[in-house]
Amino acid sequence: MNSNEYIKEVFASIGIGLVVGISVAILFDLYFYLELLRQFLTSFSKLTIIPCVLAGIFASYFIVQKLAVVKIEGCGTSQVIEAYHYRMGIISIKDSLSKTLASAVTIGFGGSAGLEGPSLLLGGGIASTIAQKIRLEKIQTFMVSGAAAGLAAIFKAPLTGILFALEIPFKKDLAKKVFVPASISSVTSYLTFVSIKGGETLFPFIPTVSISLSNVLYAAIEGILAAIVGIIFIAFFKAVELKMLKVKNRSLLLPFAGGFIVGVIGLIYPEVLGVGYSIISLSASGKLYKASMLFLLMLLILKIIATTVTLNFGGSGGLFIPSIFVGAILGSIYTKLLNLGSNEVLVMTAMGAVIATTNKTLLTSIAFVAETCGPSSIIPTVIAACISYLISGNWSFYEAQLLKEPEEEEKALSELHYLAKHGFLKEAEKIKVEEVMKRNPVAIYEGMSIKEAFTIIDRYEFRVYPVINNEGSIIGIIKIEDLLTIPIEKWHLPISQTTIETVLVTLKEDSICKIMEEMIKKHQDHAYVVSDKNSMKLIGVISGIDIIRKLLKRVAIQKDSTDLMN
Repeated sequence: MNSNEYIKEVFASIGIGLVVGISVAILFDLYFYLELLRQFLTSFSKLTIIPCVLAGIFASYFIVQKLAVVKIEGCGTSQVIEAYHYRMGIISIKDSLSKTLASAVTIGFGGSAGLEGPSLLLGGGIASTIAQKIRLEKIQTFMVSGAAAGLAAIFKAPLTGILFALEIPFKKDLAKKVFVPASISSVTSYLTFVSIKGGETLFPFIPTVSISLSNVLYAAIEGILAAIVGIIFIAFFKAVELKMLKVKNRSLLLPFAGGFIVGVIGLIYPEVLGVGYSIISLSASGKLYKASMLFLLMLLILKIIATTVTLNFGGSGGLFIPSIFVGAILGSIYTKLLNLGSNEVLVMTAMGAVIATTNKTLLTSIAFVAETCGPSSIIPTVIAACISYLISGNWSFYEAQLLKEPEEEEKALSELHYLAKHGFLKEAEKIKVEEVMKRNPVAIYEGMSIKEAFTIIDRYEFRVYPVINNEGSIIGIIKIEDLLTIPIEKWHLPISQTTIETVLVTLKEDSICKIMEEMIKKHQDHAYVVSDKNSMKLIGVISGIDIIRKLLKRVAIQKDSTDLMN
């Protein structure tokens, strides 16, 4: 990159941060005044909670359906991740503005969601538009940098925004190329926002609490509990989301039903409505310790239900703050259950641990707790968040969040799978593995010596080979690079004594959509076709490039058919 291009990108990052900081301040004011209106209306009668929430979710649904390009309500973070991986960083400014407005209305009138979702989408949309207007090449990079700037502003936490930009695209990897622009945009956005709204931390000042070995042990146990609660939250949310996606005609009854359900919950437990900052603050400061166990358990359960219904029945918003709310209540329950007193550190620790599970953002969760609640919780949060992050595996709210930075072939496969799953390649579900697989693949017997194996490798020049037993059943795969690490004097040893990795298998009657999903999840570029899962007899092999070619051929056929009809 030449110096002129570098200077252009630096100034673009500063400009993005400035515009995003101002825009998020406007979003916050809009939410604040809608919240005041709701409080005014509900002051006359508690029963007005139901029509307020109902009106908010219905209005959100109406705004998205009438004004947005991508007419899908829900979490703004998901659209940012999808834009990064599948749309070259392109987010329509109409989507950003309409869904930001929809989120403000949803949350302001009592829907259970977080302001970080619209802040991310607003920031990402603004950055994407600016990058396109001034002809920047790295639209993806600047889009996610703008999203990070939105998070940094709404949380008044620039480090959180920077780390979020690095972590959110992947579950087990970092988007390292966004570090510099995200840092510049996040710091600029933070400074802009606090100059307008003031520099007070998101939650009230938490007094410093001394760290003890007992707290460290408690934090480790809390990490396990946070992973369990986080997985339950994700599983419930995804189950409802899947049900809603199968509803073919999403009529106006859906937002009405969602608004009524959340409204009734709010009528009984108004604490679960909106963003819930006040409850998080009370919990983090130890003031909820005296609340009854039943009350705390109901808050945790109903917040999960209310958030799930809000974002799947027509409302818009974010999932980050609801995760923090659930973590804060979990921390209060945990300290109360063990009779530990108002242990603020363990409450903060639970917040970070739940974020690490639900969002798959380990560093972000630690930075968020440190920046918003104070540094005294860093060590316990690191311990609990690491444990919850590891135990929860690949669980995450966001389907579009890839495991790690894909290779070119994996990236193409992932993009085609996304198109197939969202209806753009309707024929993909009908294509069976049998149509794509290559029969009778070259295999290596487990009893064969390493030297004999190299004879086969030299003949065919593949990198990966299936290993089969005398019955023809596949037992795993070997890679050339693993064999090359074995000293020549040991080449007389059988293949069974080398590193044989587990194998991804499929049946010939499976759809390629199913195996594509498995290959992406397990980061594999080959799957092996077996006659059945009991005998595991090897009959074929299917590669990522084979699937790509087949789907591209179908796309070409569909295009030719459409052209002929026109």
